[in-house]
Amino acid sequence: MSPYRRLLAKVNDLCAVEQRAVPRLIAVTKGRSVADIRQLYREGQREFGENYLGELSIKARQVSDLEELRWIFIGTLQSNKIKRLATICAEIQTIASLKHARQLERYIVDRSEVASFPIYLAVNIGDEQQKSGVAMSEVPEIVNQIEENCPHLQLEGLMAIPPQEYNDDNYSELPPLYKRLAQLAQNCGAGKLSLGMSADLRLAIIAGSSCLRVGRCLFTPTANNP
Repeated sequence: MSPYRRLLAKVNDLCAVEQRAVPRLIAVTKGRSVADIRQLYREGQREFGENYLGELSIKARQVSDLEELRWIFIGTLQSNKIKRLATICAEIQTIASLKHARQLERYIVDRSEVASFPIYLAVNIGDEQQKSGVAMSEVPEIVNQIEENCPHLQLEGLMAIPPQEYNDDNYSELPPLYKRLAQLAQNCGAGKLSLGMSADLRLAIIAGSSCLRVGRCLFTPTANNP
């Protein structure tokens, strides 16, 4: 069984045990080859996440023949990159300010063929200085501002990367931080939650995450990618 198939089986088993709906899966391919992307596509994966515009642009050109592939941006946003990202990606999960939301809104309005564009609001749930994202206390106000000022953006919910200490090995029960985030997400846009990576799949599923962003455990380890 391939790593991809093992991951799908693990997620399905966890969802059955926790009585949760199976979330969508974004394959994180930062630092991975086009051959890796094509292999996952052959196995049935259709949504791929990238962190950097330069790497994303190159890969998007090289797999442009894969008609059902959807690119999702999961890296830190920069103002001068938003227009290009909106051209390549089907979704951006790292909106972290009203300024960036408005920039994206203006571009979507200019592209008259696009009725709406899916976004998630990135939340810095650990208040970590090295991470971008909105503080949880600021979420309701920014959500209101986006909904009032950006009618062409489809706010799906919240996206978060918890501190490293939050993983399946360290917690047998759902941490209060995850509970707070899940409750907050319910009142944001469509009420969805993008939470859960390779290390905290179980915790994210218990929290009711509707989107997992997984990279490491999708691939067989190599010398360059342990």
